[in-house]
Amino acid sequence: MLDPDLKKYFDELALMFPPLPLDPTPLVRRSRYWTLCAIGRTAIPSSVTMNDIELALPLGATRVRLFYGHDGRDEPVPTIIYFHGGGWVVGDVETHTVTCARMAHEANALVVSVDYPLAPEADWKTITQVCFDAARAIASDRDAQQPGTPIALVGDSAGAHLAAVTSIRARDENAFHIALQGLIYPCISPDTDTPSYNEFEAGPGLTRADMQWYWRHFAGQDASLSDARISPARARSLTGLPPAYVTTAGRDPLRDEGRGYVLAMREHGIDVAHDEFDSLPHGFLRMAKYSEAVNAAVSRINTRIGELLRASAS
Repeated sequence: MLDPDLKKYFDELALMFPPLPLDPTPLVRRSRYWTLCAIGRTAIPSSVTMNDIELALPLGATRVRLFYGHDGRDEPVPTIIYFHGGGWVVGDVETHTVTCARMAHEANALVVSVDYPLAPEADWKTITQVCFDAARAIASDRDAQQPGTPIALVGDSAGAHLAAVTSIRARDENAFHIALQGLIYPCISPDTDTPSYNEFEAGPGLTRADMQWYWRHFAGQDASLSDARISPARARSLTGLPPAYVTTAGRDPLRDEGRGYVLAMREHGIDVAHDEFDSLPHGFLRMAKYSEAVNAAVSRINTRIGELLRASAS
């Protein structure tokens, strides 16, 4: 059953906003998403400091936002490289500022949020390349500044897809060490005919039609290619990937692909911790303002990521 507080939230949203067109433009969908993030914004922990820098990458300058959550308990704090969600089309470091600030505070970490280019203006090859280049540059800098600091690749939804894709490529190229993949309600495959897609075809929140729209804008005619940059599940092997912490939402069309990726990684010998929040929908990270169940889930996710990163360094 959907969390009662979120049922009330979705009922109120239905009164506040008309349904989106069947095939909205990216700008229309971005505008709606920015609005939802703005009205759901909560306070940033007072202990967290932020600043923006630009990375000079092969495909051009890319902005990242740094969130410092160090509370003095230990040195050095781990680093979390974060890829925001939004179906590769919407979202940015602004929409995920509260999410990253809270993660920095509750995981006691440095969180580096990557403002990667969006589809359809950028194609899937460019998006995944920028994420890989950014992660490699950040990891190199952290290793130079604080050798041995554990590094996680974390993301939500499409951002979790990018974290998984980047982990596979880092393994394949032996590019940099990743201590943990943190995959929050991950988008793993273009297949939209799983039992959870059938059960939650109309939401709450994310729908099957929404995800089909996002996949068209991200991968287009290439969606069927056997390329791990499109679908991590299509990697030749998952052996040798970093340990993972995967969270799924029980009322989410993407639930079953997240569960499936957990099983696939475990079958290839990867240590995977998995939490499922049965009463919550896709995208719940931005709904903490409305639900105590979401607040508890977000705290659990952030604390667990911090614990697993520190355990990797021991």
